[in-house]
Amino acid sequence: IIHRDISILEKCDFRYLILDESQYIKNKNSKIFKAINKINTAHKIALSGTPIENSLDDLWSQMQFINPDILGSYDFFAQNFKIPIEKKQDENSLSELKNLIQPYILRRTKEQVLKDLPELTEQIYYCDMDPEQEKLYEKEKSKARNFLLKTDGSSPDKISIINTLMKLRQLSNHPKMVDQESEIDSGKYIAVTHYLENLVKAKQKVIIFSSFVTNLSFYTSWCKENKIDFCEITGETPASKREQQVKLFQEKENPLLFFISLKAGGVGLNITKASYVLFLDPWWNPFAEKQGVGRAHRIGQLNKVNVIRFISKNTVEEKIIKLQENKKLLSDSLLEESFISHEIENNLEFILGA
Repeated sequence: IIHRDISILEKCDFRYLILDESQYIKNKNSKIFKAINKINTAHKIALSGTPIENSLDDLWSQMQFINPDILGSYDFFAQNFKIPIEKKQDENSLSELKNLIQPYILRRTKEQVLKDLPELTEQIYYCDMDPEQEKLYEKEKSKARNFLLKTDGSSPDKISIINTLMKLRQLSNHPKMVDQESEIDSGKYIAVTHYLENLVKAKQKVIIFSSFVTNLSFYTSWCKENKIDFCEITGETPASKREQQVKLFQEKENPLLFFISLKAGGVGLNITKASYVLFLDPWWNPFAEKQGVGRAHRIGQLNKVNVIRFISKNTVEEKIIKLQENKKLLSDSLLEESFISHEIENNLEFILGA
C-alpha cells in the first residue's frame, strides 16, 4: 500500500511516522524501503519483534530509516561491520556497532513484559517416509549431488539450486506435490492426520502452518472427507475474509482447525484460542516460524501452548532444522528467484549429504 500511494504521502508533512513490523523494510532494494524513506516526518519509530533476522543487512535498513547514515553508507557498513562481524566474529567491530545503535534502541523481551503468559513447549515429531516415497526422494537427491559434482568447483546455477531444494522439500512432505497423479503415500501425511484426529477428538483448537499452499490443500481435503470444519488463510484470501475467519475461530467452538500459509499469516493475526501450533514443514528462517508461534502465544492466551514441528527423517528437512539452530541463514527471502544466500550455497554439500 505504501509504495502504491507514495505519490500522495510524500507531499505531506507528518509529525510522527510509526512503522510496525519494521522488518518488512529490511531489503534496501525493495519498493517498500525506497517508498518509506520518501515520507517527510519529524519523528520516526520502528517496532519489530524480529528486527534482525540473522543478517546485519536488516539492521542497516531499519537504522537508515530511523536515523539516515548513522551507520554510514551500505558499502561502508558492509566493510566495517557486516563482514568483520558475520565472517570473522570480530568482537571490536561488534562492540563499536552496539555503541552506535544503543541510544536508538529500547528492547523488551516477552519474558520481561508478558510475565503472566502461559507456558510454551516445543517439540519435533520425526516422521518415517513411506518406503516408495523414500526411494523417490533418494533418486532426486542423487540427481542433485551428481549435478553438484559436474560443476567442478564452480558456482552452480542458482535457479537450479532453488528448484532442486524446492523439489526435495516437496517430496519430504508428499509425492503428490511433485506429481499430482502419484499413488505413493506420504509418511508425514499419515502421521499428521492421525495427530489431528486425536486433537479434534479432544476438542483442542489448532493452528496448522505450512510454507506450501498445495501442502495445506491435502489436509483441508482430508477435513472435508471427514466432515471436520476448518478455517483457512492463504495469500489468496482477501482482507475481509481473513478477519471473518479469525473471528469465527476465536468466537465459536467450531471450527477447531485453522490452516494458514506461513507467509500469508505469520504476522498480524491474533489467534489466542489455539493451544496447539503445528508446522507441517520447516522454513529456512526460524524467525518466520517464531512469528507464527506468536499468533497464539501472546496477550489473551489463557492456556499452555504446544508447538509441534513435523519433520521427515533423513531428508533436507532435518538439515534445515540444524541450520536454523546454527543461525547460518540470512533471511526469509533467501530463496526468492532473484536472491539466494551465500550460506545456502556454502552449505549445499551438508544439505544434500547423507
